[in-house]
Amino acid sequence: MDYLDFELDIDAGSGREYPVRVINSPAGQARETMQFPFGELELDNRLKDLQIALLRSGGGRRLALSREQRSVQDFGRALFDALLPGEVRVRYDVSLRDAALQGCGLRLKLRVNAPEIAALPWEFLYDPRRAEYMCLSQETPIVRYIELPQPIQPLAVTPPLRVLGMVASPSDASALDVALEKQRVETALRDLRTAGLVELTWLEGGTWRALQQAMRRGAWHVFHFIGHGDFDAAADEGLLLLCDEDGRAERMHATQLARLLANHRTLRLVLLNACESAKGSARDLFSGTASILVRRGIPAVLAMQYAITDRAAIEFARTFYESLVDGLPVDAAVVESRVAISLAVHNTVEWGTPVLYMRSPDGVLFKMQEAGSKTQGTEAVAVIESPVTPNAHSTVLADSVKAYLLTTWPPAPAANNLQPATRNSQSDRLPFEPETILIPAGEFLMGSDPQKDKDALDREQPQHELYLPDYYIAKTSVTNAQYAAFVQATGYKMPKHWENGEIPAGKDVPPVVYVTWNDALAYCKWLAEVTSKPYTLPSEAEWEKAARGTDGRIYPWGNTFDKNKCNVRESGIDETTPVNKYLQGVSPYGVLDMAGNVYEWTRSWWGKDWDRPSFEYPYRLDDERESLEVWSIRVLRGGAWRSDNPLYVRCSSRIRIAPGRRGDSNGFRVARGSL
Repeated sequence: MDYLDFELDIDAGSGREYPVRVINSPAGQARETMQFPFGELELDNRLKDLQIALLRSGGGRRLALSREQRSVQDFGRALFDALLPGEVRVRYDVSLRDAALQGCGLRLKLRVNAPEIAALPWEFLYDPRRAEYMCLSQETPIVRYIELPQPIQPLAVTPPLRVLGMVASPSDASALDVALEKQRVETALRDLRTAGLVELTWLEGGTWRALQQAMRRGAWHVFHFIGHGDFDAAADEGLLLLCDEDGRAERMHATQLARLLANHRTLRLVLLNACESAKGSARDLFSGTASILVRRGIPAVLAMQYAITDRAAIEFARTFYESLVDGLPVDAAVVESRVAISLAVHNTVEWGTPVLYMRSPDGVLFKMQEAGSKTQGTEAVAVIESPVTPNAHSTVLADSVKAYLLTTWPPAPAANNLQPATRNSQSDRLPFEPETILIPAGEFLMGSDPQKDKDALDREQPQHELYLPDYYIAKTSVTNAQYAAFVQATGYKMPKHWENGEIPAGKDVPPVVYVTWNDALAYCKWLAEVTSKPYTLPSEAEWEKAARGTDGRIYPWGNTFDKNKCNVRESGIDETTPVNKYLQGVSPYGVLDMAGNVYEWTRSWWGKDWDRPSFEYPYRLDDERESLEVWSIRVLRGGAWRSDNPLYVRCSSRIRIAPGRRGDSNGFRVARGSL
């Protein structure tokens, strides 16, 4: 699942009142005052009940909640109601709806700037309307988010994922069963290691020198620490207990640990299975071990705010690493792991013990590549940020790939049952190449006029005339079958809904979905190379002109919505349909599915601010809004089968989304200039 962000900021307050702001959400911004629900004594009692519930986890099945579990639920409900007051609750509910319309979840990025409440167990937020803890739903993961200026990009990893494990058990601290601790992790990772997806290496010795040497000699992706954690009140800083040369405890403060880990370029995740590794002080936000590591540059740190039992730890580690290898964002992997604990260990609230601190904007730490994937596919990922410009190398590549595809396309019926695209009058169009339509040069009306369109939004105004030179645009969205030609030729990663490497039955002709903006650009680059035609994604302006013609109509067929001319929620189909199904919804130029079925990526840049586009209307062709060099929010067009309101399928409707998002209602079509 892909995610939209709901970023919530709690500032320092007075007494039990704290300013709370929605600083970024699909529904916009809001400000309210949070009334913290507990006095000091009551809060202490609530936290004691929570600890008792944790200690009693794992008992026999019960039909009703225990007193302690009920207390935890009441505690979580009170936090939920306090955190989302008034307009903040309205923005949250609207954001949930908008995310669902786009086939996405809603990630709660929590920024608590008041140290005295930052260390509270916000993971136990309970939504009484859904009768569920937020962090146990894939739709609403919770992240302690720390925004820093340094950008974080996912690391391309060909399995195995390399995990460096370390167990530190000083002789003068509470004894750990080192063999048992290692066995727990090995049990959790057994299947992944057997499949060659994860490589686990144990660090011999629990000293900082051994860790420094290991970091210097290996390219590690994950550091998994097992041991004792503590908080040094005098230094106001978290720490881990390592071993000195004689095996006794040596306190390593978080700042020191960060010096060992933060400059390791391939390290994307630190997992601290140590008590109080998530604890901070009431005076400094960046005092806990986990928050200090993230502040110093680690993209994500998973720490523990309470002790955790063996069984829960095994379930968590197994599911967490499986989910990472499957390509899930780290916060989604944590949700999967919480759910696994809740199902495997009866009557437990231990699923709330892990705390995720993160500075990666979308939670994607790794781009897992298939082992043995072909060179072309790897090259496509590496260079898709650049505009498509054929060169001598690409011509050689194009000739070989073209020859390969012309002899293998379409595949045999037993392999995906793919069918070639229908040929038309474009005699030089290859069988796997999308059919395109010429859009003649000239002016058209772009944007919305609120006097004529009751659904006109500010971001679509003012309506204005724009001149475009002639260009070609695909008659339909890129289909699963057409995308399969790209995957077949390059070894590029398949969309996640293609089970066992095959297009779902009966889905050859519907549009491909679960593709990111980068995936779409990679396809365009490949298509440009094998056809020697300058294919790319359409700009917003090119897309809109092809959809509405020159008369400023609201929908491709006219000014009145008609559910029988497009695939939307009201049509009652609830899935993608073949791209040639809605012939009555054709645009003035003969382009299909410009309303509904799937949202379509454009090459146009929305900007870095979710609530306000960096480039406003009137649309200009001479600014940077069509640059492919910028990693930022992009614009989608057209509405989708999930759209439950006609405003989303208007020709002028603009949807913005992060370029790394995938969804079951996001696809694309191609465009190119005239030759």
